Amino acid sequence: MQRHPNALVLEKLYADFAKGDFQGVLDACAENITFQVSGKSRLAGKYTKANFVSDFAARLRELSGNTLKLEVHDILAGDLHAAVLMTSRLERSGKTIEYRTVHVWRFDGNKPLAWYEYPRDLYHFDQIWN
Repeated sequence: MQRHPNALVLEKLYADFAKGDFQGVLDACAENITFQVSGKSRLAGKYTKANFVSDFAARLRELSGNTLKLEVHDILAGDLHAAVLMTSRLERSGKTIEYRTVHVWRFDGNKPLAWYEYPRDLYHFDQIWN
């Protein structure tokens, strides 16, 4: 079965993120992309291409002690939207913490235009990232 082109874009984007290649992530995205994290954690907010690395990625690294790993389970993609089903893991005080989440993407052509994180348990997510 042939993968949707937007699924292929996201496969590469997540591979770049896993390698710490944030420029590769941003290069795949539209110039006016927004990244939004709901809740009340220290990650909550809206980020742009201009502050993705300095504010979002740096905070992820800081709060996870640079241990965050993403396990992508599936990518469901169409022309306008995609959903990435995944588990995120990090280490804190010698213990592994994990949470299930869905990343929802909106596309313009074959460029991601918006990203939203929807954790299965928002209270747990907020605890992790505070």
